[in-house]
Amino acid sequence: MNTSGFPNSDRLFGIAAFLISLGTFSVYIYEARLLQKQQYASALPYLELWNSGSGADYKLLLVNNGIGPAFIQEVKIHYAGKVYAMDHNTFFRKVIAPNDPIRYTSTNLSPGRVIPAGQTMELFSVANAPEVRNKLRRWFEDEQAQIEIVYASVYGEKWQLKGMQDPPRKLDD
Repeated sequence: MNTSGFPNSDRLFGIAAFLISLGTFSVYIYEARLLQKQQYASALPYLELWNSGSGADYKLLLVNNGIGPAFIQEVKIHYAGKVYAMDHNTFFRKVIAPNDPIRYTSTNLSPGRVIPAGQTMELFSVANAPEVRNKLRRWFEDEQAQIEIVYASVYGEKWQLKGMQDPPRKLDD
């Protein structure tokens, strides 16, 4: 300090430079967080289950409406108060219709599978079988059998899709 009681100009400039540097650093941290959020959002998968079909035809579809791939980690079926750690095809053949000669086409959905952005996957497809269509629609649309899929983005963010009625929700790491 000088004799007048005020700090000298060198000290004021030093304090001002420190405060400006601190402000610049804060802005840099804020911008880095925004860039990270933007980067994560640019690879966001968004899985949905849809019913499709008309007349005697039925399709259960898995659609990735996101802008990034979905890496499947878990597939479970909730049915009659129990949880089955299996995909929809195995569940249908072992639990729902083990002795039923229902003819359908199906695509397996297992951990490790990747659903690219914009892709639609036919989980079940039944043609010209109104009684089967009605059963499948009742099981999956009315959520008597609820498919649960846990999947991840390319950045490792985990998401859970559970049934047709609710949107995917982000899981905490």
